[in-house]
Amino acid sequence: MKISQFPVRKFTRAGILTSALMLSQANALAEQVTLDDAVQLTLNRHPSLLKFRPLTRALEGDRQQALLSPAYTVGANLENVMGTSSTSGVQAAEATISLSSVYELGGKKSARTLVVDARAALLDSEQYSMSLSLLGGLTQQYIRVLAQQERLQIAERSVSLAEDALTVITNRIKSGATNDAELFRAKSALNQAKLELATAKVNKEIALQSLTLFWQGNYEDITLTGSLDSPAKNYSYETLFNQFLSSSNADLLIKSLDLKDAEIQLAKSDNTADLSWSVGVRRNQGAQDTSLVFGASIPLFAEKRNSGAVKSAIASKEAELLERDTKYLDVKAILFKATKSINFSSQAALHLEKEVMPDLKRALELTKEGYQKGIYTYQEWFASRDALLQSQRSLINYREATLLNEALIEQWTGQSLKSFTFNLQD
Repeated sequence: MKISQFPVRKFTRAGILTSALMLSQANALAEQVTLDDAVQLTLNRHPSLLKFRPLTRALEGDRQQALLSPAYTVGANLENVMGTSSTSGVQAAEATISLSSVYELGGKKSARTLVVDARAALLDSEQYSMSLSLLGGLTQQYIRVLAQQERLQIAERSVSLAEDALTVITNRIKSGATNDAELFRAKSALNQAKLELATAKVNKEIALQSLTLFWQGNYEDITLTGSLDSPAKNYSYETLFNQFLSSSNADLLIKSLDLKDAEIQLAKSDNTADLSWSVGVRRNQGAQDTSLVFGASIPLFAEKRNSGAVKSAIASKEAELLERDTKYLDVKAILFKATKSINFSSQAALHLEKEVMPDLKRALELTKEGYQKGIYTYQEWFASRDALLQSQRSLINYREATLLNEALIEQWTGQSLKSFTFNLQD
């Protein structure tokens, strides 16, 4: 299954899915779970994606606030009241009723809106990148579970071979063809194989539980289908890094810089001071006179007083640029290591499967036949059996490493490298 196949951006803005749909999907979960099933459940239920719904609503509220103009203020002022002599009482009172506000200059409303829009674009990019990261982690854990299932099969095969050996040796002891020491060695090998089988079962349960936590499920309710397989690969590091530069992960870094640019613009908008104005009606009770009152004021030296905020915003962008360059270095290291690992592990798996394992299988057959005829010792037979099992374990490790690194590359580049197929030959 390909990470990039899933329409993650469809979940942005509109939310993931309703709670009722999520519950119905969980209740309808089949016992056999494919990677596609796991992806859909994770997209529907993982908290790290669901959190973007309230964050989106919060930004909608921020934008609503950013579009507001300065509020109007109604004021009342009463002078020359409760004095002495001629100003006693309200005979000489002067009452003023006024309406005042602030006229914003410098494009402040536009700058505020630009910042909110940049934050919204960044949030959208963060959600998509989080989806890729989450699906990358899910795919890797799915592969680990499949690998543990294969290791469990190897452990079961080891027990079966040990039981078979014990039967052969028991029969040879009855016929007087061997000694009790070989019987005890065979029993010890069987008990060791059973211990490894128990360990493999526990490791599988742990890996499966880690997988089901992606959708808050229960590992006891599911089993995974498939087994590991991966053909030989030869990827180019330079090509993969260029794919990263055009991916949503790189877009996230660009959106972060866009937000810093918007914050600089907002800070610079405060270089222009706002005009405060008021208009009102004044009533002079003593003179029985009514008049209009106008007022306006503007702060001085606004640009000088705001220079610190602009300086801070510019420095913040410079730090974001360095953070972007640091991320580029980290991704280069990740992609280079993953590319080299894939190219090696896929070739190593192919070599084991085509060149090494056929010889080991034939050697096991010959040593078993030779032991039964008295040509080979038990140690030689055991060594052949152990070498074959070890090569099968190594094959699983190489194939697991190949798929894990491919999932990592898909996570960072946002592009599918291949479709996973699963088939481990005996």
